[in-house]
Amino acid sequence: PGETTIRRHHTAGKMSTQEEKGGWFDALTTPLNACSLETYFPITRDDGINSSSDKPSDVPLVVGCYQLNESSQTDPEDPDTASSSSGSSRCGELRLHMIPTPSTSKTEMQFGDAACVLQMESGVLDGKWKRRRKNNQTAVEIPLFASACASGSIHIHGLEKNMSTDSTTDTTSWSLNHLASTDGQSDIGLCLALAWNDYLNESEDQIVSSYSNGEVAIHQVSYHGDTNKAPKLEETHRWNAHTLFGCPSEVWTCSFLRGAENVVLSGADDCSMKVWDIRQTQRPVHKVGDREFEAGVTAISSHPSLDNIFAVGSYDEHVRLYDNRKMAEPLSKVSVGGGVWRIKWHPSTWSGESSCRGKLLVAAMHGGCRIVNFPSLDGGVEEYTAEEADVLSEFTAHESMAYGADWISFGSPELEAAASCSFYDRKAFIWE
Repeated sequence: PGETTIRRHHTAGKMSTQEEKGGWFDALTTPLNACSLETYFPITRDDGINSSSDKPSDVPLVVGCYQLNESSQTDPEDPDTASSSSGSSRCGELRLHMIPTPSTSKTEMQFGDAACVLQMESGVLDGKWKRRRKNNQTAVEIPLFASACASGSIHIHGLEKNMSTDSTTDTTSWSLNHLASTDGQSDIGLCLALAWNDYLNESEDQIVSSYSNGEVAIHQVSYHGDTNKAPKLEETHRWNAHTLFGCPSEVWTCSFLRGAENVVLSGADDCSMKVWDIRQTQRPVHKVGDREFEAGVTAISSHPSLDNIFAVGSYDEHVRLYDNRKMAEPLSKVSVGGGVWRIKWHPSTWSGESSCRGKLLVAAMHGGCRIVNFPSLDGGVEEYTAEEADVLSEFTAHESMAYGADWISFGSPELEAAASCSFYDRKAFIWE
C-alpha cells in the first residue's frame, strides 16, 4: 500500500534513448520524498551471515524518506534547504528492500515489495550501514544501519531475520529493529549527515555526524562485550566547525579517514572542506576554501582500502580526489554535470581488490547519476599520477534531483548494478 512498482522489460516495445545507454531494470515510487539510498553486502537467506558464497542471498537496500508536513507554510522542502525551515514539522520513513540474487542476469534485479517500513519520528536526511566487520568474531554479527534525522537525532537499527512459525512455508523475512538513539535536543539543529568509523581495530564503534547549526559531533557506540545486544550511543565530542559571515553554516557532509587515526573531515555551505584532529578542535588541521571550491561542499567519502585518500563533491558539479598528506591541491578532479550529493566507492574496494579501486558512483542532483573512474588509483596510491578522471557512464532517467545512489553487487561484474533515488518525483531505479 502506498508504493507503486514499475517494471520495464527491454524486449518489449521500442527502446528509448535512455535504454540504449544502459537503461533501467526496475523502478518504484515511494510515498514520501526519497532522500537517501544505501545498500549492504549480500546476506545469505538461510542463516543471515554476511557472505559471498554461492548460497542464495539478498542485498539489503534502505531508502530514507523525508517530507515537510503539508500544513507547513514554508516553501522549500528538499534536504539541501531543509535547515531554513526551522518552524516546520517533518515526517520520515525507512523502507527496507531485499534485492534477491538474479538467477541468470543482472537485468532480473528488482526491488520487490518493501520487506519493512518504519515510520520515523522525523524526516530521514542520511543513513549509513556499518561496513566494518570483525574478523575475530565467531557469532553472527547483526548488520547495523544508522540514520540522521531532521530532529537532530541519530538512530541505530539492526537488520534481523524473522523466524517463521509456519513449518509449511519456505519464506524468509527481514526487518529493521530499533537498537539505540541519541536524545533529541531542540537546539542542535537538523542532523544532515553521518558516517561510521569503518577503520577502527577496536571493540567499540564511532559515528561522526554534522548539523545545520554548523556543528560536528562524535558518538561512541558501545556493545558491552556483545555486538548482538543493543548498543549504547553516547556523544563524546561536539564543536563549532563552519561559519559563513559570522553565522553558522550548514555542514552537509562528514567522514572519518582511513589511515589517519583521530582525523575527521567535514564539508559545508561555506565553500570549505576541513580536516580535524578530534583531540584538538579549536581550529582545523587543514582547510580548503573558496579558492578551490566554487560552491558548498556536499559529499566526502574516504577510500575503503587506500590510506589517506578521499573524494570530495561540491555544488560546483565537480568530484575531487585528495591525499591527506598533500593538501595543497587535489590529485585530480572531474565534472559530473550536476551538484554532487553522494559519492560511493565500488564495493570491491572494501575487500582490497585493485581492479575497480578508482571507480565511483555519484548522485549528481539535477544531472542524474554518473560512474566515474580515477584510473591511476588501480596501481595504488604510491603510484598515483595526476591523470584525468573518466566519466564511464551516466544515468539521466530521474526527473528530479538525484540525492541517493549506491551499488548492488553480488560479487561479480555480471551480477552488478546501481540503484538511485530522486526527491520530488519520489522515484527509485535499478540500472545498468
